[in-house]
Amino acid sequence: MNLSRLKNSYLTHIKIHIESQNPDSKLIRDFADRWFAYYKQGPFLNKNNRERWFNGLHADKLSDEERNALLQMHFISKDALNAIKKQSKTKLIKDHSIPIKKISEILLQQKGNPLEKNIEQLLLKFYSLGVITFEEDLKLNQIKLKSRMPEDWDGDAVFARYDKAGIKKAKL
Repeated sequence: MNLSRLKNSYLTHIKIHIESQNPDSKLIRDFADRWFAYYKQGPFLNKNNRERWFNGLHADKLSDEERNALLQMHFISKDALNAIKKQSKTKLIKDHSIPIKKISEILLQQKGNPLEKNIEQLLLKFYSLGVITFEEDLKLNQIKLKSRMPEDWDGDAVFARYDKAGIKKAKL
């Protein structure tokens, strides 16, 4: 199985999505999540080299592979790291620090015939995964930042939602 080719196939899917100006961000979520798994490889792929999904995680029930992958994500909150270390019953959330809807908007701004390498550069800049607790996810929801960036977002700070919600990044 050629993992690089699989990674590139998802960039091609995103390219076609952009060219069609399809506003359905659910497809971008699927393509970008799969691209990232093949880009990172290691614990982001299962033993069959398929994408590992991070749904319904509890800190006390993580496999070694899941724990390793979570600790390699772009952002892990202090509370999430503490829960992982203590193996507490805390529910963990894999979160896109910039919501996929916003990433989709950024990608759709690419006019004409974008190159896969340019799409990948945008993903490397804006596609960031966070590990937060269920309670921290509720905070994002309460301040209406569950699926959007803050009104005053500068277009660069990928963790701006967490900053607004007072979610602190752990030091690994």
